[in-house]
Amino acid sequence: MNPTSIESWGFHHPECHGYNAILFFSWDLAKTIEQQFKLHADLPLTKQLARAQKAVDSLLDQYVQIQANPAAFEGQSITLKLEKDGLQTEGTPVLALKTSPKLEELILAMQSRLQSTQTIN
Repeated sequence: MNPTSIESWGFHHPECHGYNAILFFSWDLAKTIEQQFKLHADLPLTKQLARAQKAVDSLLDQYVQIQANPAAFEGQSITLKLEKDGLQTEGTPVLALKTSPKLEELILAMQSRLQSTQTIN
């Protein structure tokens, strides 16, 4: 990860524990992946993917180390993969995330909960 503003990382937030840690992790995950592909844009796509994977692994480890939500993060994984869109035969592949089932379930539940609490103005 890049040492950009420490406060901007969810795992530094004082409320990053329990259920909140899943939300902060989701934000940090998106930020980490985007940051790594921008930072290494001059490298071949396979090397960009490897750098991003290393950063994602470090991020997940960071959440384990701070014990943000041990039941959610310990023993879990996220694997980045480049895949062709089913309709495309050429062109730029899309990034796919293969998340361990338990972590994926928690992230989806958090997203669903957030969507159900938002009101329409």
